Amino acid sequence: MSDEWKDQKRKENLRILLWIGLITLLLLLLSVAGTIRSEKPYEEPSGDFTEVGKAEVKALAEPLAEPLAETLSNEMALTSEDKEFLNRLTQLFDQGDLEGAARVLNSYEISWKEFPCMYDGAAMRTEISSGKGLVFVKASTVFYGNFESGKPEGECAALQVLELEEGRRYDYSYGTWVKGKLNGAGECGYNYYDGVKSDITKLNSKRGTFKDDMMEGEITYTSTNAQGESAVWEFLVADGVIVKDDRWLKDKDDSGTVIYKLMAKDDDIHAYALGESAIGENRWKNLIIFPQA
Repeated sequence: MSDEWKDQKRKENLRILLWIGLITLLLLLLSVAGTIRSEKPYEEPSGDFTEVGKAEVKALAEPLAEPLAETLSNEMALTSEDKEFLNRLTQLFDQGDLEGAARVLNSYEISWKEFPCMYDGAAMRTEISSGKGLVFVKASTVFYGNFESGKPEGECAALQVLELEEGRRYDYSYGTWVKGKLNGAGECGYNYYDGVKSDITKLNSKRGTFKDDMMEGEITYTSTNAQGESAVWEFLVADGVIVKDDRWLKDKDDSGTVIYKLMAKDDDIHAYALGESAIGENRWKNLIIFPQA
């Protein structure tokens, strides 16, 4: 019985060794096959890989795109004095104080040299974005209001300061803008606000309706001298040119040159006079044109 048991045991051990050998051989073959497959270069599937998938893989493989860097580079460095100046200028525009804004603009030496540029209350950028803010088209000229697609759109005011021989002056225009031009109700003019040295027209304003920066229809023209005396005229304009009606009087000046005169409203003393060529000029228009791209 003992010999039979031993013989059975030997047979059983042989079977175990045989299985172990077979398993080892199988594992070895699988290992070799995996190594061969991993060394084979990748080939893009021909049918299952969509164009969208290819684009995503390509995007992941590329370095950081440039738009982010461009956005950051659009921002201009400002000093604390620059920000104080810009915020003060914004405040004066909001208050409708054009003379105050002109004084601040004229007295501050702007540090930046790139134009146009826009300050939106938080940062100054070399790109005009949509929204509300200050847009400098040059150091002496600024627009304030709403912008869209890089141009004034809706309510906006423009201010330009000048140092002239007869004194410091600012030109202005404000009203409704469409695609960068005055369209609708508005006003433009100028004001010698400081250093006036002669008896000149200190304040000049033209109020009415604008069409693509040109005045159209009934307008009101006001002129104020250095002593503060004002005269007001009302007349018709078409595409920036005066339309003569029976209120205009044809006359001659001391040299015999033909002139046209219109008496001031409710005033028989002050007359507005223009020469024959001047009356046909398109002088009734927005004084501060926004640069068109």
